[in-house]
Amino acid sequence: MTPTEGPRRPRRRSPSPNALLFDFDGVIADTENHHVAAWQRTFALMGWTIDDAACSRSMELDDRSFLAEVFARRKIKDGDVDGWVNRKQELTLSLLRDTPRVYPGVAALVERLHGLIPLAVVTTTWRANVEAVLGAAGLEKSFDLVVGKEDVAATKPDPECYRVAVERLGVAPADAVALEDSPSGLAAARGAGVVAVAVGHRRGQGDWVGPSPYLPDLRATDDVLAALRLR
Repeated sequence: MTPTEGPRRPRRRSPSPNALLFDFDGVIADTENHHVAAWQRTFALMGWTIDDAACSRSMELDDRSFLAEVFARRKIKDGDVDGWVNRKQELTLSLLRDTPRVYPGVAALVERLHGLIPLAVVTTTWRANVEAVLGAAGLEKSFDLVVGKEDVAATKPDPECYRVAVERLGVAPADAVALEDSPSGLAAARGAGVVAVAVGHRRGQGDWVGPSPYLPDLRATDDVLAALRLR
């Protein structure tokens, strides 16, 4: 610092976000039943019957991690994790194409913000799943970026996906807001320095939210925009 310079002030966050980053499964799309059904059909091909509650665990984990966990519980070594995960993905994509379901309020929120700030999907699922649902909902052209499983070496809660997103969008992490529905997703956003907001949809506020603000759903567009400081 030269003698004529005053003390440097810390950089302040802009009063409103410069980018909005959406998780996909559980925030944009209501996909839990699709994933559960795909896993149950996959396990049926293995000759197993696994109930809904056990398969719902897959919503908190990457597919490979979930199947590795199932194999470990059944004391199966050297199981074909990649092969069965690929089979499950084929089934998931077929179900998503047949019955794509976007949560109420998502389309209105995206349409209101399209062209005003960059919008991105940041997810641990395959890009094909995102494209199938967004295409069916007529929203595929509203997003500037999709960061999917193919784009990172480590999935949530690792923050890599959010670091990739803000770098590609050219925004500072502190000037972006992420909408997430799980502890791992919220942790990933916070780990990248992105402001994390919890979206419940059918899940009430609880310990999973941590220090993040909580939105019960995305139905009331004006209220959501106000909560996100976008109006």
